[in-house]
Amino acid sequence: AFQVVEYYSESSSCKVFPIRVDNCTGQVLHIIEQPAVMPCELPNTTPPQHPCTSFSVTAGGITCANSGWNVSARVTFPEIYLDARPYPATLVRWPTVVRNGGMPESSGSGGVNYIPNGGGSPSHPQVGDWQNLRLILTLRPAGPMFVTLPLIGDLMLSNGASQTIQWEVPSHPAVGATTLAGSVSGLDELPGDMPLFVGNGRAPYKLFWELRYQEYEAIEGCLTGPNGNGNYNCGGGTGHRGITGYEWKTHSSGGEIPPSAVANLPAARAADINNDGTPDAYWDTNLTLRRMDDAGSISNPQYQRSWNWGGVIYWAVREGQGQIGWPGQ
Repeated sequence: AFQVVEYYSESSSCKVFPIRVDNCTGQVLHIIEQPAVMPCELPNTTPPQHPCTSFSVTAGGITCANSGWNVSARVTFPEIYLDARPYPATLVRWPTVVRNGGMPESSGSGGVNYIPNGGGSPSHPQVGDWQNLRLILTLRPAGPMFVTLPLIGDLMLSNGASQTIQWEVPSHPAVGATTLAGSVSGLDELPGDMPLFVGNGRAPYKLFWELRYQEYEAIEGCLTGPNGNGNYNCGGGTGHRGITGYEWKTHSSGGEIPPSAVANLPAARAADINNDGTPDAYWDTNLTLRRMDDAGSISNPQYQRSWNWGGVIYWAVREGQGQIGWPGQ
């Protein structure tokens, strides 16, 4: 048998040490310390462009699994924030403010303790075995928050940015506001028969992976004296190259997982942020609306409240009864 210590991908060959193995226990009984190079094909233990053999993508998050390593990791779409005032109702032609309140990152991981690529075990590791494998998925914001509101249009809000809008007409069935406040959970502050405008908000995120593991490797060094053929090849002619020991060496790799890598990606998750016809990110619709006061605070107890309808935005706009003029007039 042979123990592989190095693989040369350009020539599909391996640097090996001939070994004698106990057929019952699999333990190495003797190593011939003169290495040789021979043709070989190693098992595909090198991480591919991304390590996921299957995906599951929902509004809640993304799961990546690798069946060969029996490992999976899941990352949830982070909560993103749209701050608003006045909310959930405003007045016709009243200055109404929306603000991107934050788009944080999100990470999730999974792992496996031992993978016997080299045929060993935790108590008797062999060269090529892996341990402490960890697969980490991270979602990072890839652009501004996109908000669409009836009769207002499309807004793009970078992190922390705010914009003032105003409606020219009240929310009324005649202009498409057919959803009533009483049919929406959490809008108990409004009369149940009040019509609502219905918009949406979402933000693009890119998905990244990182793989960390330790591999059991042979340490090659200079041994005193000649090799089995009586030759010297190191130490200024006083020694020969051979295995001096073994160690667990840490490895890591990573990269991006684009939407094109995910089979059967739901259309609602595919974000084409540069409008070239090819999705390049994932839509996060875990949108929480937070009410802010006139100073822009979301922690004022007199105003503090939040709502999350999975990316949907409900807003009531009404005529100001007895209103004489508007701010700034």
